[in-house]
Amino acid sequence: MGRRFFAGLAALLLMAGLVALAVYMWTQPRTLKLAVGPLGSDDARLAAALVQGLSREKKPVRLRLVLTEGSAESAKRIDEGKVDLAIVRPDIALPAKADTALITRRSFPFFIGSKDLGTDRISGLRGKRIGVVRAPSGNLDLLKLVLSQYDVSPEAVTIVPLGPEDVAAAITDGHIDALFAVNVLNARVVTETSTRLHRAFGDEPTIIPIREADALAARNRAIESGEIVRGALGGDPPLPAENLPSISITSRLMAAQSLDDARVGELVGAILSLRVTLATDLPAIQGLETPETDKDAPLAVHSGAAAFIDGEQETFFERYGDWFYLGVMALSLLGSGAAGLLGYDSSARRKRAMADLSRLVVLLGAMRTAADEPELSAMEREADAILAGVLASYARGDIDSGGIGAYRFAMDQLGRAATERRIALLEGAAE
Repeated sequence: MGRRFFAGLAALLLMAGLVALAVYMWTQPRTLKLAVGPLGSDDARLAAALVQGLSREKKPVRLRLVLTEGSAESAKRIDEGKVDLAIVRPDIALPAKADTALITRRSFPFFIGSKDLGTDRISGLRGKRIGVVRAPSGNLDLLKLVLSQYDVSPEAVTIVPLGPEDVAAAITDGHIDALFAVNVLNARVVTETSTRLHRAFGDEPTIIPIREADALAARNRAIESGEIVRGALGGDPPLPAENLPSISITSRLMAAQSLDDARVGELVGAILSLRVTLATDLPAIQGLETPETDKDAPLAVHSGAAAFIDGEQETFFERYGDWFYLGVMALSLLGSGAAGLLGYDSSARRKRAMADLSRLVVLLGAMRTAADEPELSAMEREADAILAGVLASYARGDIDSGGIGAYRFAMDQLGRAATERRIALLEGAAE
């Protein structure tokens, strides 16, 4: 009984320890590697703020930055399995082994020039000098794609790559006739852009919309159609004076397809919860969007993000209920097997301990026919040795009280048989 009790207690303690270890491992925050770049870009600043915010708020998932040269390298890193996440601009590079978790920024490209530009159509830009910010390099490719929609070849215009700090001087000094702007239309950018554009192009700049946005979106799934609403660029009178069609370019947080759905859902929820706490220090975080989860969306959404967005994220027990059930069944079978083994072992030890009882029965018959006193004394010594072994087995728990009762009865019979035989031997010797 004692051995079985301690064996069962040890099994329970082992089970409790395993459950505690599993809970501890599950509740530990997991760190995911995020590829983003280049250093100093809007994407990198957003990623750095997310790293600090997730750590400060003690979220269940954390981020570690892996700096790259831009979207192309970030997409390559996630396809190679070197990182779990990447922030990329899909029109520049779209990873093959990752899906969208969040839209981090949406930009609206458009052409703008002075009121003396002489055209309000993109096809009228032939022969003009068009400035474009060269970082990221995808802006140049995007400009050529838009021009191609209107049969304007790159050779028909003069493309002037500019640094962000060169734009104002290029406009003021007359080095460009129009600017291909790719802007995020949030409050801070609108204020800065409005001031800069009015200073550079005068009070009534000309904005050329991209009217065939739907056609461009149909040709390239990384491009979406959109609209620059009246007054989006500020000013009085408002700029633009009416809603203008345009394309929109997104930057996206991409999650590896192999990444666990639960982790991606936790990450999306944690990041969205930071929009309020980080809004003061990082206004750009207000540009976070949840992607459309429709089956026919141009860019696939990670199943974990889609489950969170659609409110279909599984709870802990929904995800692991089957495993708990199987675990309980396995432990039950293990317990039954252990009990069976313990019972078999106990039965075997009792059988071995009771085996000496048959020897005592043999001795009982032999004592009644012992030829002389020395033979009888030898049998008594053998019976004493057997009794000592029985008492040791009882102390170990191999024999219960019933077994001891049987041995006691046998020893009593042996004592009577020895006494009777000894009397018979003495009477025979006297005769």
